Amino acid sequence: MANKSPEEFQRRFNLARNGGAILFCGAGFSADCLNFKPDETLGTGAQLLALFNAELRQEPPYRDLRNAADALQERIADNGMMKLLKEQFTVSNVTADMVDLLRYPWQAVYTTNYDDALELAAKAAHRPIEALNNTDDPDTATQNLPIIHLHGYVQKWDIHNTRESCVLGAESYSKLTHVKKWLYRFRRDVDQAQIVVFVGFNAGDFHLSQAINDLTGLREKAFFINRPTAQADPDVTAAQKRLGTPFFTGRAGLAKTIRDLLAKDAPKAPRLASFAKYTPSDPASTVPTQAQIEDLFLYGKVDHSQLVRDLSNDVSEYHVQRSAIQETLVAIAGDARILLLEGYPCDGKTLLTTDLAYRLSGARPVYQMRQAYENVLNEVADILHHAPNAALIIENCFDLPADRLASIARQFDGHDGVLVLTSRAVAVDASPTGLASLEGFGSFRKVPLVSLNENEARALSDLADQIAGWRDFHVLDPGARLRFIESTCQASLPHFLMRLLRSDYVTNRYREEFNKLSLSQTERAAIIIALYVAHIGENAPVSFLSNAMEADFGGIIDRLNARAGNETFRLVRRAGGIIQTVPSIGAVNILQHLFDDSEIVDAVVPLLKNLAATYRNPFEQRMFSQLMRFSILSDVVTDRGEINRFFEHNKQEPQIRRMPLFWMQWHMAKCAAGELLPAEKLLEQGYGEAKEYERRTGKDFDRRQLDDRRAKFLMLRGEKTNRAGVDLFRDFKEAIELTGKILRQDNPQHYPFETLAEIVRSYGVVGHRLDDGHRELIDRWLHELTIYAHKRVGVLASAYQKDKAQSVLDNVG
Repeated sequence: MANKSPEEFQRRFNLARNGGAILFCGAGFSADCLNFKPDETLGTGAQLLALFNAELRQEPPYRDLRNAADALQERIADNGMMKLLKEQFTVSNVTADMVDLLRYPWQAVYTTNYDDALELAAKAAHRPIEALNNTDDPDTATQNLPIIHLHGYVQKWDIHNTRESCVLGAESYSKLTHVKKWLYRFRRDVDQAQIVVFVGFNAGDFHLSQAINDLTGLREKAFFINRPTAQADPDVTAAQKRLGTPFFTGRAGLAKTIRDLLAKDAPKAPRLASFAKYTPSDPASTVPTQAQIEDLFLYGKVDHSQLVRDLSNDVSEYHVQRSAIQETLVAIAGDARILLLEGYPCDGKTLLTTDLAYRLSGARPVYQMRQAYENVLNEVADILHHAPNAALIIENCFDLPADRLASIARQFDGHDGVLVLTSRAVAVDASPTGLASLEGFGSFRKVPLVSLNENEARALSDLADQIAGWRDFHVLDPGARLRFIESTCQASLPHFLMRLLRSDYVTNRYREEFNKLSLSQTERAAIIIALYVAHIGENAPVSFLSNAMEADFGGIIDRLNARAGNETFRLVRRAGGIIQTVPSIGAVNILQHLFDDSEIVDAVVPLLKNLAATYRNPFEQRMFSQLMRFSILSDVVTDRGEINRFFEHNKQEPQIRRMPLFWMQWHMAKCAAGELLPAEKLLEQGYGEAKEYERRTGKDFDRRQLDDRRAKFLMLRGEKTNRAGVDLFRDFKEAIELTGKILRQDNPQHYPFETLAEIVRSYGVVGHRLDDGHRELIDRWLHELTIYAHKRVGVLASAYQKDKAQSVLDNVG
């Protein structure tokens, strides 16, 4: 971006006139307006240090401002320090360029300054503002421009709050109590911003640099305005380049830019943080190479020009065009406005939505969701106000809370716009409430990604022939290859990819790619985390991974790609604000074969620890829950000691330890290891935490999953031990009662049907240990429960759940 920095600055600054511009002012913003004596010394910090040393008559003088401040505080007390600082940081006038800076429609202003220069400039610019001290509530809603004083605001200090509000001495820097409260809001605002302009901030403040250093998206949109100078300070420049782009135009140069912009009409496009507008690529002029096809299948690396070439020429020479595209377009041509594309992992949903984006973009603007922020509903409304026929694409839609998803869908029902949603079938299964909210709309349609038809299977067969070295295809003629896809792979793209991505050939290719670079421990951990999240089923936002790692995740990936050269590092890469990896099946392959179990645990545990300690939005909460699941961990970590270490580490975090379902996950791990006594105690701990949750919050805890695990555990224990007679009878009685209780509750899912089948199977294995009277009772109870279960199949929310439940009951008889 170095050569185009001024152009990028102008572009972003203009777009942000509709919202999304953050101004951050450091000491250099108002230094020349403060009540200090004229001095050649640069910066208010140096001037304050000199002032404090003079007041203290300190010889030799302090060289650390924080030490001098603590010493003076001790001598003149809170009232004396407040009086001294108010004298120095009350501004009597501001310059014209400062006023012009406040004419721009900033979304929020942050400052480390104590003074009221920003407030005076805003008043002169006739801009209504709300001045906020760091002791104010960060959730304070403001109708006017908020000016947030992170280190304290002189005009809001009094004898009661000066010491806790003013960040100056070493003690205040060590605590930063109130600043930390505001840093989440600061990070959130910066993360969603179109542009962040720093004026008079040298990027040297350690706690602020730490807060923004790992916001990777910041580097593209952060610009530092420094005073004009013939020779820039190399340390300041280096620090700023790590975070963004430094300019040496001064306040006056920024003010001129603002005056020039405001003299022109503002852009009409809506402000976007959650969505990005889709812009189709030009079609490729040549047929795809074997390397490009392999990159798509093995690494999930998409060449958009080849996608467009396929669509333009109506061929499948690069990827398989799915019939679901035409089905979706036909539905939209009718009265469908809300469409859910439902499939299994690696069913090609992302490619399909990209194809749909291209098809739809000829007649309507298309927007793709990147990450759902708090104002996503307003964004949707703004987009539809700007373009009523717009098409919005939201992948993994059930990551959104059900009420928010319904609120988005409501804006499309019966209108001109189109909402295209995708979800894995397992997510549909886990989100009956979300699905039910969509099914209530008259213009809702589901488009399941079914098995490949003959044309799709033939196209896949032709493409597979381009994937060199895959042993199953290497010796097959075209007819046999087609039969292999249709029969062995059940005409299923996920089954095909499972055979491909778990083959020795692909494993060796992944290993070659991995061995291209000599990786540091931090880089290895970053790769593990990206692959682990891909295994869960997400291409995660850079900001999420950066926040969770407390490191510049995007910077790590960018440096890997830079070292890899022109081909880039294909295992993990960045597309804007999203981290992309190999397909999820391939991610499991890499984690299983290229990393030790201990290294995976060492990478994931700190991630959970950091997430546990922070406020989590709905997406982050879902990822937090998924990251600690035993079923996710056990796919890639099999060593019992490492699995136990994973849970032992997590137990140390209070927020995790208080979660009943955490103990259930550990219980499942112990069951899988055959350690039944510890498993039972862990499940009891889960029930105990559920009771404690209810005491702490006054809310009921849904014990369905705990009860289901209890029923399954009783059956496992019956088979693995010598329990017999009345003890075994009581186990069956309790398991049947728990399963019946779950089936009778609202919004049942498929798993109690599976538990019923487990009880029937276990009864067949150990029933002979019971006497005739006990068997007669259990026979009757199971018969009644099975009849009731058949009736309850009809109320399951999705076809996926109904199919699974019915299949289980068919086997039960």
